[in-house]
Formats: sequence, structure tokens, C-alpha cells
Amino acid sequence: KLKDRCQDHICRNFEKVSNSADFCSLSADHLSEIISHDGLDIKEETTVWEAVVRWVEHYKEERWHHLPSILPHVRFHLMTSDDTVAILEYPLVREDPGSSQVIRTVVQTGTSD
Repeated sequence: KLKDRCQDHICRNFEKVSNSADFCSLSADHLSEIISHDGLDIKEETTVWEAVVRWVEHYKEERWHHLPSILPHVRFHLMTSDDTVAILEYPLVREDPGSSQVIRTVVQTGTSD
């Protein structure tokens, strides 16, 4: 299916795709679908976090409220504790108690459930 081939291409080239202008035009649902894909080819999970930040900050006023639903798809439990602490201190997260709680839950349990 064409959609599956496109998804595979995005996952194999996530770093390049996430830095493109078109990446910021994705819907919240499509972004979540991409970053939660098991085939995502990245060296570090912080790459996913940085892409989410770029996406949110592109239209911050309209998108920041999506963070609590997007963050469970970031694999925080695969990051170093230093990375996690830095993310919890990030203004976008600090300003939203729901986002910081999602991150803490994922880090503590290793899952978003």
C-alpha cells in the first residue's frame, strides 16, 4: 500500500524528514503515528523529542495542548537520566503540569499506559 511505503520511508529517514518544512505541517495524530512506529530509524530517542519540540513550537499557541497526548509516544525510558532531567526543565514542559506528569510516568514505568 502506498501509505505503508510512505510511512516506511519516513521512518527510515526520520532525522532528515523531521528537519524538513513539511514535517511541521503534520497533524498531531500523524505525528504520533510516526514517532510511535517500531521501525523508526534513529540513533537516539532525543531526536524524537527534538522533532516534537520543533513541531509544537512551529505553531505553539495552537499545538502546545497536544503535548500530553503526543508525549506518551516518545520513548523517554530509552534516554539517559540527564536527558530526561533536561527535558523536564524545558520551558514547554515546565509550563504544562500534564506534560511533565506524562514524562514522569513513562520514565518510572517504562510505558505510557
